Amino acid sequence: MSEATALVEQLRERHGDGLRVVATYNEGSYEIHYIDEDATDAYTTVDFDDIHDDVVLQDIEQPFQESLFHELGEIRGKLRLFEDGLVAHFWPTGDVSDGVFVAFGTDTEVSPRALLTLAEQHYS
Repeated sequence: MSEATALVEQLRERHGDGLRVVATYNEGSYEIHYIDEDATDAYTTVDFDDIHDDVVLQDIEQPFQESLFHELGEIRGKLRLFEDGLVAHFWPTGDVSDGVFVAFGTDTEVSPRALLTLAEQHYS
């Protein structure tokens, strides 16, 4: 079983139908490992390409953001809370060039530290 498959299985066990998307990415590309029907209907390949570009662009700001909050250490991930969902992306190896992207629906309770720990178990 691949690391991505194992991660998807554990996320589905924990979050059930609240899980929308699981992907891995680097600076040049991304791979979607799980996508539910709602996300399939709502997003096109162009949308996912744009989301990937946005996530990578955010990562460029990481050193500056770490300098602002220097007492907290290195940034290991970022969350975006939307009206109808939550998007998280993490760098389980500590290297921002390789990340895990996860999206959840509205009513899903998510622990950011638990997500990072789970990603680290599969990718570090």
